[in-house]
Amino acid sequence: MRSLPQSELKLLSSADFNSADTHYSTINLVEPPEQLVYKNLIEKSHFYSLRDQLLFMFEPELRREYEFYISEQAKITGYKTLVESSLQQASDLTVANLFYYFNIRDESENEIEVASDN
Repeated sequence: MRSLPQSELKLLSSADFNSADTHYSTINLVEPPEQLVYKNLIEKSHFYSLRDQLLFMFEPELRREYEFYISEQAKITGYKTLVESSLQQASDLTVANLFYYFNIRDESENEIEVASDN
């Protein structure tokens, strides 16, 4: 490995890296807006809901499938306002979260049925 020339070594030894005027002290350490939005959404969403919200942008048909599933589950449980026409006006966040609300609910009901059968 080659060493630095004597003049550069001298500069390095005399440099004050704790000084406020170094290049790195001027870097703004504020989080990017995307990170702030993500932190906000993670508090409001199921983990897979976040993923599916992104998928809705690329696969609009997936959102329609979720809307249909939610409206079917809403009929079963008596939520009369969760019809497909109202879901079409809802945000991706709402649709994805409602999907996982009903999906997790269905899974837990199926587990209870299996346990009671045994």
